[in-house]
Amino acid sequence: MVVISVSLSGKELKEFDEIIKTLKYSSRSDAVRDALHKFVVQNKWLHQIEGDAHFLISVVYDEKKKHSVLDVIHNFNDVIHSSTHTHFDNKCAEQLVLIGDAKKIRDMIEQFASLKDVRVCNCSV
Repeated sequence: MVVISVSLSGKELKEFDEIIKTLKYSSRSDAVRDALHKFVVQNKWLHQIEGDAHFLISVVYDEKKKHSVLDVIHNFNDVIHSSTHTHFDNKCAEQLVLIGDAKKIRDMIEQFASLKDVRVCNCSV
């Protein structure tokens, strides 16, 4: 097996360890392997979609990242059918309904994913 290194905040590690304990994983490594597998499966479909598509995504971020997120949103306004902005746990959240060319939607999701401390959640077809 290959060994990788990951940096986490103390809070993230504590939350991760609590979930590991609750789900009775035998080790952090097993939990990380499972999380990586789910990440790959969840995102693999994104590169298999072609033509016109529709998606619902959530983007969660700290307010200090709002300008970066809004730049992406404005760059892809032609595929945004509707959006909702809300706040929870001192974070901002955008719910976006996307309709249009799958490649353009994929580009938008990839731009969100490339922003540090911005989480793209619940992408679905």
